[in-house]
Amino acid sequence: MTEQPHAPVSSGWYDDPRDATQLRYWDGILWTERTMPKLRPGLDHVGEARPVQHVDARPRRDGEPRTYPAHWGPEGSGEQQHRFGVPQPRAHDQRPTAFGTSAGEPSGVWRRFFAYFLDRIIFGVPVTLAMLPFLHSWIDEFRDFIDEASTAASNGGQMPAFPDDLTSPPLALALALFVAGFVYDTLMTSLRGATLGKSALGIRVAPIEEGDPRSPQKLPMARSAVRALIKYVPDLMSLVAVLAGIAGLLQIAILLWALSNRLRQGLDDLAARSVVRRTR
Repeated sequence: MTEQPHAPVSSGWYDDPRDATQLRYWDGILWTERTMPKLRPGLDHVGEARPVQHVDARPRRDGEPRTYPAHWGPEGSGEQQHRFGVPQPRAHDQRPTAFGTSAGEPSGVWRRFFAYFLDRIIFGVPVTLAMLPFLHSWIDEFRDFIDEASTAASNGGQMPAFPDDLTSPPLALALALFVAGFVYDTLMTSLRGATLGKSALGIRVAPIEEGDPRSPQKLPMARSAVRALIKYVPDLMSLVAVLAGIAGLLQIAILLWALSNRLRQGLDDLAARSVVRRTR
């Protein structure tokens, strides 16, 4: 396996990592499609006299077009015009550079949010259904407690104490959801580069050191596990009554942290040295 070249620090023209005969423009984040030869055509003939081509000045008949040298023409025609030695891309060649607008660039927050929502459904529904047989008695006991509390409130009586045995089933469900989410996200990210939700939204997880997005790399298993742990730690916090109230806020903060940096990295990405890129 060839070693990935180190990415330049600042934007500019550098040796093309795929073609040694040309230069490629680095925009500070990704290699663009803008290329130019290392030696501009015609520079090897600098200093040589060129034949003078004259405009055909003979009298013209009505309607007869005037002829010009072959190199004459309207500005912008033919090859791309060069300004200060740098080729200027045509309008149809220009690509949007805003984050989350083309393949290979960091994904926006909304795609990641909906991908996370889909993943929660994908692994959460089966886990909840599997836990239902163990929750039937808890549901009945909880309903009885609600009825008793409602009766006491309507009659002005003393509210009943919350039974301790009603706290165990919800904690077991929360723990099962945390384990399922952690395993699901770790395996999918390390083996496929994306969970099913991310694939549906057209995004993937890549190592921060990935050189060319068109040669995708997968995040190693250990770093995928760190990323999943940070991502689903609010589920683990919900098992502790004191921390359950801030678990949801932390989940939102992990995602919205991506708005604070250029590569759109959430807290889970910063911990795992990863970046979420678009695939389309």
